[in-house]
Amino acid sequence: MTSMNVPEPVMSLAVQPVSKDSGGQFSKALNRFQKEDPTFRVGLDPESGQTIIPGMGELHLDIYVERIRREYKVEATVGKPCVNFRETITQRAEFDYLHKKQSGGQGQYGRVIGYVEPLPPGSPTKFEFENMLVGQAIPSSFIPAIEKGFKEAANSGSLIEHPVENIRVVLTDGASHAVDCSELAFKLAAIYGLLTVLHGRKACDIRTYYVG
Repeated sequence: MTSMNVPEPVMSLAVQPVSKDSGGQFSKALNRFQKEDPTFRVGLDPESGQTIIPGMGELHLDIYVERIRREYKVEATVGKPCVNFRETITQRAEFDYLHKKQSGGQGQYGRVIGYVEPLPPGSPTKFEFENMLVGQAIPSSFIPAIEKGFKEAANSGSLIEHPVENIRVVLTDGASHAVDCSELAFKLAAIYGLLTVLHGRKACDIRTYYVG
């Protein structure tokens, strides 16, 4: 069975029922629309608590807002449409970051060295991590934490704080400490190492584009 290629949404909208009593009907509407239309998705803004509905354009979202009001008798407040952007890099850039903290007791120590580069056009993945470490500069038990840190940094964005996609992050070297290295230390080293490249655009141009 061939899987259907569902396009990424290009715009999102914050929608909330005016009355808390309408919450049940509001949820029914959203559940139904998701079953009917694979491009209709529902999310939650963790900061505001608002329901976010991404869609294929302003008209697409307006139709569903009107259906919520007409078919389910739910009056809803609607925020301004927000275009969904992504960022990517255009050339390779290197990083070398040491996270070191000592404030009494066990400290934090982790160093990551490597580079980030754009994935080839048409690549099926949006993010790749490659471990090219030779030897035991970093114990293997800390590699998953490093990969997680790189992913979190990419998701936080660069120019306008939208996710950075279509990149490969390669770990080539690093350093550890007999006492103070930990998963947290290496995760933070990875986060700040990649963000230093993205935010500073150190030998690395960032390109912003909308998802469509």
